[in-house]
Amino acid sequence: MRRTEYTCLILRDNALISLGMLLLENMVICFEDEDTGRCSMESPSGDKSTHIKMRIIDFGSAIDEFTMKHLYGPNGPSRFEQTSEYSPPEALLNASWFQGATSITMKYDMWSVGVVILELILGSPHVFQLSARTHALLDQHLEGWNEGTKELAYKLRSFMEMCILIPGSSLKHHRSRNKKDLVGVWPASWKCSEEYFSHQVKSRDPLKLGFPNVWALRLVRQLLVWEPEERLSVDDALQHPYFQPPPKN
Repeated sequence: MRRTEYTCLILRDNALISLGMLLLENMVICFEDEDTGRCSMESPSGDKSTHIKMRIIDFGSAIDEFTMKHLYGPNGPSRFEQTSEYSPPEALLNASWFQGATSITMKYDMWSVGVVILELILGSPHVFQLSARTHALLDQHLEGWNEGTKELAYKLRSFMEMCILIPGSSLKHHRSRNKKDLVGVWPASWKCSEEYFSHQVKSRDPLKLGFPNVWALRLVRQLLVWEPEERLSVDDALQHPYFQPPPKN
C-alpha cells in the first residue's frame, strides 16, 4: 500500500470554519491498495510511518468593507485575483457580482465548499474537466472565437456535465437543432436526476466509490446551484442531514 495524503481547504468565516471541520470529521479517508485499488480504512500493516496530513488553509472570497477599501478598490476583485477553479457562475459571468447584498455574495464561498467536497471525493483538484472527445466536438462549434470566450464555454459545458444547469435549460430549447449535432455535446440527461449525478461523480472517481451516501450527494447538489440565492447558506449547511447523527434505534 502507498501512503495517501489529503489536504483540506477551510474557509475564513467562523461559521464556515465550523462547516469545514464537520467536513473533516465526516469525509471518508482511506488508503488505496496499489495492487487491487481497493479502499481500506486500516493503515498499512507494519508501516508505522504512515500517517494522514491535513492542512487548514485560509480560503474564501475575502470580500468585505476593509478589503474593498484597501485591497480591491471600487472595481472589486479581477478574475486574476480569484481562483477560477472555485469561482461560481455569477463571478465568471458578472464582473460586478460583489456589489450585491452580503447574504448573496457569501454564497460565493458556499459554491467553493461544494467544489472542495468534490475534490475530496474524487481525490483531484480537477473537478470540472471535459473529455478529449467533448473538447474536440466543442471546438468545431467554437471555431473563430477568441480564447477567453472558448475557456468560458468549456467551463459552462463542464458545469452542465455535473448537473449545474443554467436556469431554464432543458432539451426542449434545442429541438430545432439536428439531433446528430447534440451527440457528445449536450449532456446525456437534462433531467439530471440524483442517479445521473451520482453516476457522473462515481465514473470520475479513480476508486469508483463516489458519494458515501445520498445525503452527501444532496449536500453537494444544494451547494453547487447556479443561482446564488438558491444555494445553501452556511447556517443551512450546518443543519444539513449529512452532518446530523443517525437516529437511535
